[in-house]
Amino acid sequence: MKTTASHFNFAFSFLLMLSACLYALSSHAAAKGEYIQLNDISMYVEQYGKGDPIIFLHGGMGSANSWADQVSVFAKNYRVITPDSRGQARSSDSAEPLTYHLMAEDIIRLMDKLSLPSAYIVGWSDGGNIAIDLAIHHPDRVKKFVAYGANINPAGLQKHFMDYLRTVSPEQMEHDNGSDFLALSPHPENLPIIAKKIRQMWLAEPNFTTAELAKITTPALIMDGQEEELIRPDHAREIAAAIPNAKLVMLPNVGHYALFKTPEQWNQAVLSFIKAH
Repeated sequence: MKTTASHFNFAFSFLLMLSACLYALSSHAAAKGEYIQLNDISMYVEQYGKGDPIIFLHGGMGSANSWADQVSVFAKNYRVITPDSRGQARSSDSAEPLTYHLMAEDIIRLMDKLSLPSAYIVGWSDGGNIAIDLAIHHPDRVKKFVAYGANINPAGLQKHFMDYLRTVSPEQMEHDNGSDFLALSPHPENLPIIAKKIRQMWLAEPNFTTAELAKITTPALIMDGQEEELIRPDHAREIAAAIPNAKLVMLPNVGHYALFKTPEQWNQAVLSFIKAH
């Protein structure tokens, strides 16, 4: 098969993601996790530190371990909460199709279980999409939110990523995205099921409307890297322009995986926003 430049770039970006995930798995601090029953699933959650709560939401097929370079920094002054999203890593799944809104409602149920009236929400990739959904549907529960590498519709994905999703085999999808699941899940044999669900979700969602985004009142930080590999480079600007008073930060010399590749820069941008009045 002839390898095009776009195929090469996409394969390279996934190698970056895989190496980042493996790094997170190997360097993560001793887990302080528990399983919390949320209606139809059991969610794995880790908590660190004390203070105002910050919930960190990982990207698709990731895990709480994605935040290895953030936990110790933020836990100095905040209560850091890092769940595994439904069906991913250590959290169980249900028969329901996977949607961003369903995962957002899981976070509300988690907050109820933890007796949290509100929290800061920090999301990366799929986690950023969940953060936006929360700001739309539960503004009273979100103090501020950060969305890094998020998209508001499938058209926000780069063409080579969409082409990949339309044509990738289930086996290749599992290979490209399954490192956290295989390392952490008590049922690694379920990887094909969650990979299929996530592929279907990425192809069809999210579909936030301009009217929904225009009604967001929660302080928002929309972030991405100037060398973004998966999301259209101009898409973060579209998102920030659609949300009233949203702050936009584009990190230089990095792409979708800045929280792994340049964590000091990423952490400082998020901390500055959360601390600002």
